Amino acid sequence: MSEGLFSPLHLLILLLVALIIFGVPLLLFFLLIRWLDKRMQGRPGVRVSIVGVAIGGITDVVASSVLALPVVAYVMAKYDLFHLATGPTAIPSLIHSSPWLYGLQLGIGLGCSVLGGYVAARIAKHDELLNGVLSSFLCTAIGVYSVMSGKDSQSVVVQIFLLAAAPAFALLGGYLRQTQKRMGHTSGATGPSLEAN
Repeated sequence: MSEGLFSPLHLLILLLVALIIFGVPLLLFFLLIRWLDKRMQGRPGVRVSIVGVAIGGITDVVASSVLALPVVAYVMAKYDLFHLATGPTAIPSLIHSSPWLYGLQLGIGLGCSVLGGYVAARIAKHDELLNGVLSSFLCTAIGVYSVMSGKDSQSVVVQIFLLAAAPAFALLGGYLRQTQKRMGHTSGATGPSLEAN
C-alpha cells in the first residue's frame, strides 16, 4: 500500500496541489505589494520600499528554515528520533543542550537576517539602512508570537536578546549594501588616472 502512495504520479499531484495552495496566494501577495509600492513611490518623501522589505523578510525566514534542515536532520539521525513518536518535539531541547549545535543554529538565523537586510536594501535602491532593518519584521513577529504563546523554553533574557538581534543583524545587511553601493561610486575616483599627460 505504501508503494502506491509514493508513486511518481502521486508525488506530482502532491507537488501541484502544494504549488496551488501556497504559490497562488504568494503570487497574489507579491502582486499586491508591488502595486502598493508603485503607488507609494510616486509620493515625495516615501523612503520605504514595500517590495524590498517584504522580499527581504521572506528571504530571512525561508533561508533560515532551509539552512536549519541539515541541523535538524543531524539531530534526528544522531539521537535516532525517526522511530519515536515524540521525536519532533524533542529536537529543540536537544539542539539547545549542545552548545555547538545551538551556536550553529543561532549563526544560521542571524546570518539569514543579514541576508534578508541586504536583499531588502538592494531591492529598495535607496535608504538601505531603513529598508534593511525593516526586513526583520517577519522574523521579529514570529519571535514575539513564540514568546507570547510560551512556546520558547529559553530564559526571558535570551528571548529579549534574540528579539533585538534580528533587527540589528538585518541593519548590518543594509549597512553592507550601503557600503557596497558607496564603494561602487567611489572606486573610479580613487583608482589611478588613465589620462595621458
